[in-house]
Amino acid sequence: MTVIPTEPESPAQRFTRRQLIYQGAVLAAALGVAPGILAACGGTTGTTAAAASGSASPGGDISGTISFFSWQGYDLIDIPAMKSWCKENGVVVKSTYINMGDDITAKFTTGGGKGVYNLSTYFQGYGPFYASLNIPTPLDLSRVPNFKKAYPFFQTGPSAENWWLIKGKQLCTPFTWGLMGLNYDSEKTKAPTSYLDLLQPQYKNKVGIVDDVIAAMVIGAHIKGIFRTDSLYTPAQADQILSYWYELKKNARTIIPSYGNMADQFVSGEIIVGVPGWAAVNSFAAGKGDKSVMHTLPQEGAGAFVDGYMIPPEASGVDTVYAWINQAFDPKVQAQTAEYLVQGAVIPEAVPLMSAEAQKLYPYDQIADILTKSAPLEAIPFVVPDGYANWEYWNKAWTTFKAS
Repeated sequence: MTVIPTEPESPAQRFTRRQLIYQGAVLAAALGVAPGILAACGGTTGTTAAAASGSASPGGDISGTISFFSWQGYDLIDIPAMKSWCKENGVVVKSTYINMGDDITAKFTTGGGKGVYNLSTYFQGYGPFYASLNIPTPLDLSRVPNFKKAYPFFQTGPSAENWWLIKGKQLCTPFTWGLMGLNYDSEKTKAPTSYLDLLQPQYKNKVGIVDDVIAAMVIGAHIKGIFRTDSLYTPAQADQILSYWYELKKNARTIIPSYGNMADQFVSGEIIVGVPGWAAVNSFAAGKGDKSVMHTLPQEGAGAFVDGYMIPPEASGVDTVYAWINQAFDPKVQAQTAEYLVQGAVIPEAVPLMSAEAQKLYPYDQIADILTKSAPLEAIPFVVPDGYANWEYWNKAWTTFKAS
């Protein structure tokens, strides 16, 4: 069995870290993107990006160095529009890539990263925890005017105030998002309307369970009707959530180590349903010739993630950083980023600039409803009151489940 990491990673993070090269190949085929858009760019540390035309954010000298510390792919060094802007403005991106979410937490608390790096990211579930640690430097949105083009959901409202606009401070600027339901082979089964459908005899040895503890806990909580955005579940409730997965395991063919591997198993015909699922798996499978894989959000609910850019504590060269972040929200950059990462854009003007296939992956006309009702965002239970299951409990319980 694959051992899960000690800290959570969003589906996007897991994919870009483990399967960036694979991604480039499947996207070129699945989305019809020009090969140049997906060209490899060299090593993971000290990587430079020359980059792209577009307006710069106001306030100070733009030219300089971006010292990036986060997931591979989120530095946008392979995005043509960003490359052109960097080249024209004398901006160089030097990237250090992480292996797990805990790397960011450690680097900007006890790991000596303060004053060394000036750009990073976080998954929305970290928001309250990072706010308590004073990791993100509150952002001056007047220096990121392109962010005003984002869908209202990402700018204001209860969700923003929970995860990135905390106590009136803008801790990050969301730039990408995705959904976690289930994937199915549309030529071999109808779209399951409920996760409980997968317990039926017709799915015996035809289901793959992805090794993703966060999505599994979120989906399980929806199934049991006890989902909470703060992820505060008692140990008994956590065990109740996991009871669904124990039942489903009786029908499962395998536990799948990653979403890319899920696509491989669809293509080989080993499974006809995969859960937790991710919309991007459709494209991964299509890139290998199987265009029948689809994604759906069953009636109980689903998981979701939003990732955003943050400026770490004691960062230098922030004029350059603000200009770069601002350009990351240029519609052309957003469109190319969404296609490259196989994730959702946050700028409406970016959607018409994408391929038809990429536009279909995410419900852009229903973002607010989806991310607050069908697939509400959730916290990671790092610090919990007495009597509740914390992140360590989740991991141990999931490891026990996989070994059962």
